[in-house]
Amino acid sequence: MRPAPDRQAGLTLVEMIVSIVISGILIALVAMFGRWQIESYFDIANRAALVDAGDLALRRLSRDLQAALPNSVRVDATGTFIEFIPVVAAGRYRAESGGGAGDLPLDFGLSATAASFDVLGPTVDVAAGQPVVVFNLGIPGADAYAGTNRRAVTAGTGLAVLAAAAPPFAFPFASPANRFQVVGPPVTYQCNGAAGEIRRYTGYGFLAAQTTNTAAGAGNLGAGTSAMLVNNVANCANVFTYTPGVFQRNGLVSIRFDLAANGETVQLMDQVEVLNTP
Repeated sequence: MRPAPDRQAGLTLVEMIVSIVISGILIALVAMFGRWQIESYFDIANRAALVDAGDLALRRLSRDLQAALPNSVRVDATGTFIEFIPVVAAGRYRAESGGGAGDLPLDFGLSATAASFDVLGPTVDVAAGQPVVVFNLGIPGADAYAGTNRRAVTAGTGLAVLAAAAPPFAFPFASPANRFQVVGPPVTYQCNGAAGEIRRYTGYGFLAAQTTNTAAGAGNLGAGTSAMLVNNVANCANVFTYTPGVFQRNGLVSIRFDLAANGETVQLMDQVEVLNTP
């Protein structure tokens, strides 16, 4: 009697093809439903990156503008350039002599003769090239850009007395609150639509009229240094608007721009209150 052959379990070719087809269908179904979650993840990541970059730019802009000299903010007609003078230190000057032999009050007008004045309160630090401004109104006769109320002082640290670098001081108008500000060089922010970026310019000097010329050369923004604040800017129309302050309220700068990358666009907006009391 012949022994029975061994039976071996396995897949036939037809069964293997059927299993591959079914597996492919299942994988396709899973991929179809999972595709939206994956794309959504990358979309959210792209938007988050744009928002982070824009928020960092807005914070830097806001911090700079909040330290602006009162009545020094100016925006060009296109709303793509904003300029201001940053305050680096401030204090109160002695307006009248207190009777002491060493008192150094500050006098005003065309006949002023003060070569130095006392700082009342905390001392101040003045770096080379940082002038003093008194009662800036941003109008003829009291305009720090034109230099009518801006004077050079001798640099130093912990100064209780400010000395004129080219005496006398001869400020035209007194501050009702006896305030003075030590200021740095003007700063301009530009939204460049062609380059898709916002740049910060400084070191170009004080100019009586605002300039939007970024080329190199004296009297232009390109005479100083610049640095990119943020890129991927998609819209530069009226990025900056400024509502000057009045007695009832401070000035208000509005900033609005779009950032776009990888098919995603976000719009960012901020408003910065600017002190206008000189």
